[in-house]
Amino acid sequence: MYTHIVIHYGEIAIKGKNRPYFERVLIDNIKAHLKGLKYNNLRKISGRFILELNKDSNLEEIKNKLKNIFGISYFAFAINSSQDIDDIKKNVSELIQDEKAKTVRVLTKRSNKQFKINSLEMNKIIGEHLIKNHNLTIDLVDAELSIWIEIVEKYCFIYKNKIEGLNGLPIGVSGKVIGMLSGGIDSPVASYLMMKRGCKMIYIHFHSAPYTDKSSIEKVKDIIKLLNKYQLQSKLYLVPFIDIQKEIMTKTDKEYRVILYRRFMTRIAEIIARKDEANAIVTGEALGQVASQTSANLAVIEETVKIPILRPLIAKDKQEIIDLAIKIDTYEISILPHQDCCTLFIPKHPATKSDLNIIKRMEEKLDVNKLINDAIKNIEKMII
Repeated sequence: MYTHIVIHYGEIAIKGKNRPYFERVLIDNIKAHLKGLKYNNLRKISGRFILELNKDSNLEEIKNKLKNIFGISYFAFAINSSQDIDDIKKNVSELIQDEKAKTVRVLTKRSNKQFKINSLEMNKIIGEHLIKNHNLTIDLVDAELSIWIEIVEKYCFIYKNKIEGLNGLPIGVSGKVIGMLSGGIDSPVASYLMMKRGCKMIYIHFHSAPYTDKSSIEKVKDIIKLLNKYQLQSKLYLVPFIDIQKEIMTKTDKEYRVILYRRFMTRIAEIIARKDEANAIVTGEALGQVASQTSANLAVIEETVKIPILRPLIAKDKQEIIDLAIKIDTYEISILPHQDCCTLFIPKHPATKSDLNIIKRMEEKLDVNKLINDAIKNIEKMII
């Protein structure tokens, strides 16, 4: 029955002179996600994209792909009718032939002003057709069934179900960022939110093997595979961190260990970010969630780098983060047991308000550059 999919975007429409760039990136992302699936063509017309289907198109597969593309506000499987009013009535009847609803509303958008019937008149004409031929009642407020008609250029698209998209911005329009991925609940959610704002994610994971098992590494790989439904392919850097941790444990005061861990992590992340031309570091930190995430400690941690550290979860409480993790299907993987490098050698009472001068005196006891360079030399890089 369906001839096309009508794809609408939201925020892109207000991008002014930059709008064509955002549209190009979105259409490229759609084509990448639909690679290997059968359809005739995909193109932009009058503030929307239209995907022309063919007899071999797998509608369910296409739908599942489109639902995972940032930048799409909604899409709909549609019939393309001629702009002849009798043909429109015929196609509306065909569209609803299996519907059991008793109430209906008709909503018309007419961007082609050469079409002589305006939107309100069109709603009335089709509404009267539905009352007379399908025994339906018009209900403009709480109808069981909605019929949308879009009259655009030479087309007349008719559809009855809007499928919600992810909204946001197309991945790539906001550049690349380095996501510090721990394997816990928070960092995958932070990565998802940055992708929603148009960022291409590159991931970095710090591990303490062989002092810990490789469960965190395997979890991170599984999480990335799941997040890849949004950006298809990802780069992962695995950073051995145990030698840095041992030096910090033996040469500095125990209450500052986690702060020092994080300062080394951000330094290494910045080096990788600059190598990959990434604009920022992304973490899953939320203000006050753990001792290292007080405002004082976050300031001391980010003093090490010159590029921004983005914290999309900063004002969210734990339940909000869990709810998002459940929504994006990372929660079940994230709660599997694993040994996090940041919990290795952790003191019972870590500092909640560290002083930068004290931290710098601690770091004077360490060969910071050598420790970082040794870690970087042993980084494992992979494409997932």
